Amino acid sequence: MGKRIIKKTASQSEINVTPLIDIVLVLLIIFMVLTPIMIYELSVNLPDKTETVEQEDDVPKDQLLLAVCKDGTMTLNRTPYEAEALSEDLTKRLRSKAKKVVFVDAHPDANYARVVLALDLARDAGAERLGMASLKTDEDFTACTAPEVAPAEGAEPTAAG
Repeated sequence: MGKRIIKKTASQSEINVTPLIDIVLVLLIIFMVLTPIMIYELSVNLPDKTETVEQEDDVPKDQLLLAVCKDGTMTLNRTPYEAEALSEDLTKRLRSKAKKVVFVDAHPDANYARVVLALDLARDAGAERLGMASLKTDEDFTACTAPEVAPAEGAEPTAAG
């Protein structure tokens, strides 16, 4: 009997990239389909035109203005509140209103997280619409200052000091 000679072939040193490309393309398609679904949308009603109009100071007495001050405190119609008390009072005030609208204003240097917290508090309290105030300078922001009280008629102004 003769000996069989077995040739040893060299191992294949090339990588087969076809399965790798298939997997990458499938993952790409999956991410392309899922990405639009995962994006959270916030609907915003922007005005058609932006023109400056002189407005009178005829602010309705039942209007709700929620403000975030520079130091992070929150006020409702210029009255300072803690977060829990603000939420409770805002909920009570919104229950009695037909139009559940809250205007939110913030100091230009206010912490963004506090502004978002104010928006969340207003929405959780039952506000159906949130109005955002326009950007202001430090001098123009008065939502955190106490309202000026006019002296009573016939009373003499007092000088301090």
